[in-house]
Amino acid sequence: MNGNEAGEHPDESDLLRAQMDSGIAMAKAGRARLRLALPHHRELVVSNHSLAFRSLCRAYEVAALTVEDLRKEIPCREELLAEYEKLCRDIEADAVSMLEGGTSNRWR
Repeated sequence: MNGNEAGEHPDESDLLRAQMDSGIAMAKAGRARLRLALPHHRELVVSNHSLAFRSLCRAYEVAALTVEDLRKEIPCREELLAEYEKLCRDIEADAVSMLEGGTSNRWR
């Protein structure tokens, strides 16, 4: 029996799997979210089509959707929500670095 059947929260892997299997063009949706989150870099977000940046956009979308789902839960799993909110901020920082020509061991 999964968490939903027992009246409990789904586990983290179920949340992530649901986001990945949603059928949404994840990279495109993540790029749109990053455009909103990074207004000073909007043009660069639109023009960067590297594989690494598309992967980052997809990861951002999955993390952002997971944050949205976690915010809807009652009671809220505050630690997990905080973890995913931090992940979103970290991805935003990576995006800025990537767009400004920086490098990182996390992406190439």
